[in-house]
Amino acid sequence: MLNTNAKFIWLASYPKSGNTWVRIFLSALLTGKEPDINNLATNLIISSRQLIDATLGFSSSDIPEDDYLFYRTRMYEVYAKAHKQEYILCKVHDACILKGEVLFTPAITRGTVYILRNPFDMVASTANHHNVSIEQALDYICSPEHALANRRTKLNNQVSQYMGTWSQHLQSWENVHHENMLLVKYEDLVNDSLQAFSKIAAYINIPHTKADVLQAIENAAFQKLQNQEQKTAIKMAPHVKKFFRSGKVGGWRNEITTDQAMRIIDCHYDALLKHGYIDTAGNILV
Repeated sequence: MLNTNAKFIWLASYPKSGNTWVRIFLSALLTGKEPDINNLATNLIISSRQLIDATLGFSSSDIPEDDYLFYRTRMYEVYAKAHKQEYILCKVHDACILKGEVLFTPAITRGTVYILRNPFDMVASTANHHNVSIEQALDYICSPEHALANRRTKLNNQVSQYMGTWSQHLQSWENVHHENMLLVKYEDLVNDSLQAFSKIAAYINIPHTKADVLQAIENAAFQKLQNQEQKTAIKMAPHVKKFFRSGKVGGWRNEITTDQAMRIIDCHYDALLKHGYIDTAGNILV
C-alpha cells in the first residue's frame, strides 16, 4: 500500500534492467502520446547533480562526495516539499543502503517499483552499453564496490551511485521496502506485457483502462524506440552505439559462455534461486 504521506515513487533497478523502458511506458500512459525518448515525462533521476545543486542552493562540487551520505536523505525531503504534485516518479540506480545507512527511507517513500532482470541477459547488455568485455561486465555485477559516476578525475553530471553486486542491490531494496514495494520482472514485461505493465500502473495509482495500457505498450514498443534511436542520438547515453539493443529474454545463450554463466550463479545463487532464475540444481531457467 502506498504511503500517501510521502511523494517519492522510486523506479529502482540495477542498470540495464529495463528502467528506461518502464519510464517510457509510464510517460506514454501519462501523456497518451508516443514518447520522445529525449523528453520523457518521467526523466527525473535522483542522482542528478543539477537536481542536487538546485536543492542545496550551491554547487555540490564544493562538498566531498563522502559527505553526501550525511545530507542526501534530508535533501530529498526538502526537494519533495518544494514540489506540489501528488507524487514524484524518480529513477534510482543506487542501492538503498550505503555504509549501513538507508538512503531512501520509508518516511520519504510513497512507493517503490523495483525492476528485476536476470543477470545472464543483463551482463550482455551491460557489456554492450559500456563497450567492455563480458568478463569486465561480470566484474561489475559481482563486485561489492561497484558504483556509477565515481571517477575522481572528472566532475560527472551525476553524483556517485553505489550499487554493489546485483544481488546486494536487490536485497538492499527488499530489506528496507519489502512492505511497500512492487517487484516486477523484466521477463514478465516482455512475455506478459499487459499484466505486468498494468500492475505498475495500478500500484502507482495512475487512472487507466485496459485500452490505455495496451496503447501505452504499443507506443513504447522496442521497434519504435529503435526507430527513434536511428534518427536521433539519445542524450542520456550519447556514447552508446545502440541503447535499445534487442530487449529479448534468453539472448544470453548466444552471448556468454557456460563458464561465465556459472560465475554468475556462484556470485548470486541465493537471489537467483529465490526469484526463479535457477532451480536447486543450478539449472538456468531463463
